[in-house]
Amino acid sequence: MATSYLSMFIAVFLLVIPSALSSPRTSPSSHGYVVTPKPKLLVVLLDGLRWDHFGLNLEHLNKIEQSGVKAEWMEPVFITMSLPSMISIATGLYPESHGVVHNLYYDPDTKNQTNTYQETLNVTEWFDAGAEPIWVTALKNGLKVSSIFYPGTYVPIKGYKPDISVPITRWHYFNYPKEKRIDDTISWLTEKDYDMSLLYFADPDVPLHIFGIGNENSTYLTLALDHYMGYLFQQIQEKQLQETLNVIIVSDHGHANVNQTSIIELYDYINESDVDFVIGDYGPTFQLRPKEGKFEKVYNALKYAHPNLHVYKKDEIPERFHYGKHSRVLPIFGYVDPTWEVFTRYDPAKTYKSDHGYDNEAADMRGIFYGHGPFFKQGHRAKPLKSIDLYEMMCEILNVEPAPNNGSRCRYEDMKRPAEEGVPCATCVSSRTFVNLTVLVGAFLFALFADGSFRTQFPR
Repeated sequence: MATSYLSMFIAVFLLVIPSALSSPRTSPSSHGYVVTPKPKLLVVLLDGLRWDHFGLNLEHLNKIEQSGVKAEWMEPVFITMSLPSMISIATGLYPESHGVVHNLYYDPDTKNQTNTYQETLNVTEWFDAGAEPIWVTALKNGLKVSSIFYPGTYVPIKGYKPDISVPITRWHYFNYPKEKRIDDTISWLTEKDYDMSLLYFADPDVPLHIFGIGNENSTYLTLALDHYMGYLFQQIQEKQLQETLNVIIVSDHGHANVNQTSIIELYDYINESDVDFVIGDYGPTFQLRPKEGKFEKVYNALKYAHPNLHVYKKDEIPERFHYGKHSRVLPIFGYVDPTWEVFTRYDPAKTYKSDHGYDNEAADMRGIFYGHGPFFKQGHRAKPLKSIDLYEMMCEILNVEPAPNNGSRCRYEDMKRPAEEGVPCATCVSSRTFVNLTVLVGAFLFALFADGSFRTQFPR
């Protein structure tokens, strides 16, 4: 009888082991290309879209919430400028760790600096400062990555650039239609079988800066952007990507209207001749290095200059900002309250109707987060999370090991769909295979112990 146990097990083992070890199969779709069950990721960044949608009814984003996850809001990093915020999303690091501490590149030693955000996007050393963004992590693991306009992808970081990277230029902004950007992204995820794509939209940030919140032009363009999100999900459905593609839609920060009379001029309080180097005239923040022997004079003059101006020595910047420890931050740093702007000398040409860069705990600076796909629950309203949490989340979706980061899985754990409800990802398949093999091995040992001849090989 014992021998029959072993014979029966061997027969079952030969039948079951191939399926236990096999990988998920690919299946041809009606469109002629192969849709693989491996997890894919699309990250869509809508620059400046505030957590409350500025009170607008964004129909298509609301539909995404019904079939996916929406966080109450996403807290950006300080300073709430675009480049520091977007690189924190990509790396899971605070600016004092990743080094992109401003929208402008500058070198305090050489006093070289860029004058515009657009110039900064092409400065390799500003972005390649030691941190590892998600596209580099993906590429290092052999995944294929594309990017349209996402800052940081235009230059090599740690020797890596996305396989396809379309930089934002003035020409591209006006001549690369949003629908075409979406179509190209979806085609790379399907026909070219890319694993990850990043898609950046400069709206509603650009019209908000120009026209302000509540203006009919910025309102129209924000509603139009929502329409394109509807088009995106229409394409996802038509290309049958719902079971493999995870979509994350986020913004880097919010926006607050600027009171055009709430202006602080630094040179009303200090002498320009006492300043060696300054990064200013760029929204709600400034930083500077006084000339030798002038530090205390400049600092004391600014510290209590105005009730809406907050000024710190570099080593006294509040710890909650996670900003002051990087070598690029200058010795004196300051920022103003929402609705205010700070200049060395007021320049109307550099004044925005709406702006960001303020305290990241201010409600108007909060961004959005939506998640949709097999990784996420459906119809779930989640608690707030932080932008630094997204890198860890993206690595988990792609099944790659994350680099060291400041994020926390605890803040997004309740967004995840239980594995048995979604399409199994590679880690789930591996776990299932392990369980199957464990059962088989257990049965094998039982069969052997049932065979009396096996027992003689072991002492009591």
